Amino acid sequence: MSFNNIHRQQILERLGIEQLPALLPGEEMPFFDPDETRSEIPIISLPVPGRKCPACLAKGEVVWVIPGKCCPQCGTPLQIIG
Repeated sequence: MSFNNIHRQQILERLGIEQLPALLPGEEMPFFDPDETRSEIPIISLPVPGRKCPACLAKGEVVWVIPGKCCPQCGTPLQIIG
């Protein structure tokens, strides 16, 4: 193990962060019961504002795009309106 990896591991241990073991090709994730691994930290999800792509909408397709990004379907950039 290199110095950087050892130093990184020590920092993670001090912070109380556990890393999952690396999986090798062909291995499966071990089964875990979600009830047993319930965390005290609440999970918060925030909605992301989106707009329908006008180019795809003109073709009869509905593709939602985050303003300021390009449509993943046709590549049309959507400007931020505000």
